Amino acid sequence: MNGSRARMAWRSALVPVAALAVSLLIGSAIMAASGVDPLIGYRSLLLGAFGSPQAFGRTLQNATPLILTGLAVAFAFRGGLFNIGGDGQFAAGATAAAWAGVALGLPAGLGPVAVLLLGALAGGLTGALAGFLKARFGAHEVVTTIMLNFIVTDLSTWLLLHPLSDHGQVPGSSAIRPSNALPLLGAGLGGAHWGLLVALAAVVVATLLLWRTAQGLELRVSGLAPRAAKYAGASPTMAAITALGAGGAFAGLAGAGEVMGTYGHMTVPFVTNLGFLGIGAALLGRNHPIGCVVGGLVLGALAAGGQQMQFDVGISAHLTEVLVGVVLLLVTVQTLGVRRRSRRSLAAGPVVEGAR
Repeated sequence: MNGSRARMAWRSALVPVAALAVSLLIGSAIMAASGVDPLIGYRSLLLGAFGSPQAFGRTLQNATPLILTGLAVAFAFRGGLFNIGGDGQFAAGATAAAWAGVALGLPAGLGPVAVLLLGALAGGLTGALAGFLKARFGAHEVVTTIMLNFIVTDLSTWLLLHPLSDHGQVPGSSAIRPSNALPLLGAGLGGAHWGLLVALAAVVVATLLLWRTAQGLELRVSGLAPRAAKYAGASPTMAAITALGAGGAFAGLAGAGEVMGTYGHMTVPFVTNLGFLGIGAALLGRNHPIGCVVGGLVLGALAAGGQQMQFDVGISAHLTEVLVGVVLLLVTVQTLGVRRRSRRSLAAGPVVEGAR
């Protein structure tokens, strides 16, 4: 059994590695067509991502929110749901943190915890709303989470321009209290902050919830074989709300962490597309919480290295977006194929065995 699982894990890891290799080959062709030596270009990318403590710090800083928004996708996916609402859940968490970071004056050490929890709550409620609409009315979660992206981000913008505005030159909220900020990691890692530790703790929590609790087993079985799970007594309503609610909480943590650790306040416009990039982190990580760490680091490194590559050899940093797009295209096709085969096998085999 252990040998079989090891082989499955190895085969699963080969897919994103192969997809990354293909994307790098395509990137090499683009660089060569632009008159740039691909070896020089990729050397610059690696140096920009890992060449110094400060460069590695940029990679970690970029990866931190992507790990959490990746978890938002992966956790829901384990429940058979596609959470496309990471941007809205991220914005909800960031807005809650922007308000709480200014309003709460708690004793040292308690402030950041309270602000993070409020950010997670705001994101979780946003995700749970989509789960409720799915369970109660059958509304497809892809549609509702996308619509909630627009609703929440526009509501966030209104709040930042009016009740939360500091009326400064740059539209947005006031700076949060220093006692509510996340400290830097130090060690020459630049802007990398304790949000990374929060993200890693969230990975541990998500892993334990999914594979060490009865509720996690119920959620995973509901995702793979909804009819069998319902026959066994599982509640599809609770599964949908739990999957999207927990996913939203992880994305809300990402938004809160960016306000508390990276920027210190929330501006208009604020960071966008981290929710959608989280889909990439989850797919690269094979929709496993631990894999989201790997996926977040890969995307974070590409973002950090792409800036250095543009500075050194003149290749647009948008090339890294092409690389990411190719990787995600290849991994998505394979992931959906595996999902269909898993559901077919569950129709003819034991439910619990298929849920592993």
